[in-house]
Amino acid sequence: MLQSTVSAIVPIARTARAPRTSRRTHEVVSLVTIDVTVPGTASAESRRALHSALGDDLRLYVMTIDRANERVTFRAEITARTLDNVIAALTTSLAQATLGRAVSSVLRRPRQS
Repeated sequence: MLQSTVSAIVPIARTARAPRTSRRTHEVVSLVTIDVTVPGTASAESRRALHSALGDDLRLYVMTIDRANERVTFRAEITARTLDNVIAALTTSLAQATLGRAVSSVLRRPRQS
């Protein structure tokens, strides 16, 4: 003869979880990219002036050296500063610089311990 079995439904005890904490492994940092044209035909002196004006969080790229008009155009990428701060630093430090295209964005980089 067949026997029927009935399985009892046992409620699963739920354990209390610790509140979920936000462990961000990355930080959000502002990034400003700006083109700066300065007078001259050599980039070394202008590079030093840009570094002293904008600090260590700076990457510089020489875009063009125009020997006919005696000017050098740099593309500068500055992290951890706003666009307003970058423009203020450039206009107070480099009197004869021409500011070109500027883009402000954010980037995620690993959090430093």
